[in-house]
Formats: sequence, C-alpha cells, structure tokens
Amino acid sequence: MIQKIKEMNPGAALPHHAIIPVRRADGSGDTFVFTQFLDFSTQTRENNPGYSTDITWPKVAAEKAAPGNEGVVQTLATTPDAIGYVGISYADQIAKAGLGTAMIKNQAGEFLLATPDTIANAAAELDPRTPSYERISLVFAPGGDSYPLINYEYAVVSRSQPDAATAHALRSFLRWAISATGGNSAKYLSPVGFIPLPDFIRGLSEAQIRQIKPAPSQ
Repeated sequence: MIQKIKEMNPGAALPHHAIIPVRRADGSGDTFVFTQFLDFSTQTRENNPGYSTDITWPKVAAEKAAPGNEGVVQTLATTPDAIGYVGISYADQIAKAGLGTAMIKNQAGEFLLATPDTIANAAAELDPRTPSYERISLVFAPGGDSYPLINYEYAVVSRSQPDAATAHALRSFLRWAISATGGNSAKYLSPVGFIPLPDFIRGLSEAQIRQIKPAPSQ
C-alpha cells in the first residue's frame, strides 16, 4: 500500500508511517457503494471479499471500526495516519474536523473529487441505462469527468398496502420526495451534496409509485 501511494505521488515527501484504515462498524449503504467501487475497479480484488453493506474486511494491524459516518469522522480526526470512507452528506463535518479528501481514480484513469459537476457527469452516463424497475449500479461510470462513487437513494415500499388511505399517503409522500418543488429541490439536496433526479428517472419513479395500492379484499 505505501509503495503504491508513493508511485501515485512522485516527488512527495511522504512520512514513513503505517496507514491505519477506518471502516464502518455497522452495515451501511456507504460500505456497499465503496466496496462495490473497489470490486469494479480492481480486478485482483474481485470476489475477495466482494461487496455488501457489511463485509469481512481483510485484517490489518491497528485497524479501527466506528459506527455511522459521524463515528468514522471522529475516529479519523483523532487517529494520525488514518484513512477511511464517509458519505458526501458529511462534507461539512469533514471540513470542520480538518480532514482532507482524496481524489479518486475513475474508469478513464482521471483523479477527481466529488463535486456537483463530476457527480452529474457520472449520472448522465448511466441514467439512460436505468431499467423500469430502477435497480442499477452507478458506481465506476465511464467518462473522463465522471466521479466513480455515486448511487441512487432508494425508498423500499411494498406495492400492497393494508388500506386505501395508507396507499394514498405513501404515494403522496413519495411524489413529494421526487418533485422538483419538493424533496427533489436544491433546498433539500444542496446541503447534503446530492443532485436532483433528472426528468427521465423521475418518470420511472412515478410509474413505480403508481403501483402502490391497497391489498385486494380477501
């Protein structure tokens, strides 16, 4: 690992210290996306240990685990020579803790930070491939300006609800969540570093929401 970092930073005076990895102690979507990126981008890592919301990490001396993004930020801030992964919604906390953010190498070999533009570029590459059921990975998207660690946020809801009132309430809430004047507006998305769903994806979501109905009478 140290040798690889030196190769990627020619001429930099790097300290001769062991790197301490910090990971999530709990299952998380951030772990799923990060390990999927490692799996997609590193052939030698494929299926070992794979990707999931909670995986068996390779054992590393002095490694640490912390609950939640907040716990990871706090652990990184108090652990010299540590490295970890944190969701973009914690960008303000990362800055307040005085932590740096590493550029990530994308599929085209470019090193990028997560910005609204690089995230939007990656989404634009893969949004058109999203199937009607909307299950797709946006990780490691093609394109020189695509940030390689992005994903959709999902609400998992049963199509069959106990009664008409509940089904109506769920449909109304979910439509608000994807509306450009509701939850899909900059007012809610910008503070956490998210970008709006494009019209095409909103249309797919609308079709999914319409399927939420009361269960047939027995």
